Amino acid sequence: MTTAVAAARSDLHEALQVVTPSSWRIHRTAPAQVTAPVVFIDSPTIGTPGAGLVSVSFPVVMVVDGTVRVQLEQLDDLLSAVWSAAIKVGVPTSSAPAALDVGGPSLRAQVLTVEIIVAAVTMCPPSLVTARGT
Repeated sequence: MTTAVAAARSDLHEALQVVTPSSWRIHRTAPAQVTAPVVFIDSPTIGTPGAGLVSVSFPVVMVVDGTVRVQLEQLDDLLSAVWSAAIKVGVPTSSAPAALDVGGPSLRAQVLTVEIIVAAVTMCPPSLVTARGT
């Protein structure tokens, strides 16, 4: 069963595949081990902007490696690419720098929030038994 949140995550993941030639570096969820460079979609926040609508806001985390200057320049470029790709399925709303501890030196990261509006009365599709009225 695919929920509205899972479908929104999949749509965003698919849209992000174009941000780098190494599409295997784009993860649908946080990887078990963060190895830079990497982009992944983290846990969403959910709100209700209106009746029958649900706002699912996904943090998209971008991590790169290198000297401070190189990291900043790479994050600028990656943020621009992720923003442009994400706008095809949602609305990028804000971005903030972050430090990410990967078990060694702290790496610079950028977190872009992408809001996807879904029409939903419930977040889960009805089961076949419920749909038939039993």
